[in-house]
Amino acid sequence: MTKPLFKKISIIGVGLLGGSVGMAALDRKLCQEVVGIGRVQTGLQEAVRQGAISRGTTDMPGGLADADLIVLCTPVRHIFDILPEVVAAAKPGAIITDVGSTKVSIVSQGDAITRGSTKFFVGSHPMAGSEKTGVRYARSDMFESSTCFVTRTPETDNAAFAAVCGLWRALGSRLVISRPKRHDSLTATISHLPHLAAVALVRAVESINEDRNLIRGIIGNGFRDTTRIAAGGSEMWEDICVDNRAEIETARAALDASMNELMSACNSPESCDELRTILDQAREFREFLAVKRD
Repeated sequence: MTKPLFKKISIIGVGLLGGSVGMAALDRKLCQEVVGIGRVQTGLQEAVRQGAISRGTTDMPGGLADADLIVLCTPVRHIFDILPEVVAAAKPGAIITDVGSTKVSIVSQGDAITRGSTKFFVGSHPMAGSEKTGVRYARSDMFESSTCFVTRTPETDNAAFAAVCGLWRALGSRLVISRPKRHDSLTATISHLPHLAAVALVRAVESINEDRNLIRGIIGNGFRDTTRIAAGGSEMWEDICVDNRAEIETARAALDASMNELMSACNSPESCDELRTILDQAREFREFLAVKRD
């Protein structure tokens, strides 16, 4: 029998991602116990019923006691707020990681708080999940064949880094090792900006003041596919957008330039060759991106 990676994993925030981490760790026998920590006992009871955690508690220090690995699965701003309390309650030698969608602010704080201590922080960001929220949607295969960023800085402890990488590999993820700033730049372009663009498109359609039932009846799969992510939880996305605003602004500038170029090519029949080239280039790159990875 394979030896568990950890004896005890504590998860703060047992929702979609936290529940999936716990469920997958238990199913794969990566630990002996998963303790869920949350604010509402009924939610923790549901997580136990779903098989996402072994037991739940609203007592954070008690839930963190003796944990070898602590995974922070709350919105970005809450991760930042609770990190000092988490580090203070963690045992010597404990490894702390997170699933936050931004990394610069979280990792900077984690490095600063654990510096010179015997507790370790390593930032993570699994690129998995859906627009649905709550532990009821958690799945043990959530991370299989998905990408997970694991951040590294000059402060990162080598053994803790290896342990966090081992966790995500064991959950089925492909790893991308990155500095926090590069992570935030990349995710602004491929995740955060697309979400805001989807929200903006939904609001633009609503703003034309047409009959809502008519709009619902005539929209097709193109609109549904393009705007699906706009249904994501607002609390999570509020934190992401505020924390990563500068990188999102840079990504938006690239989108604006691309849109301007596209609309310029729509000016007249004489520009059809240019328009066709732009459309063909976009189609070819989209087909390249859609090829399944091993």
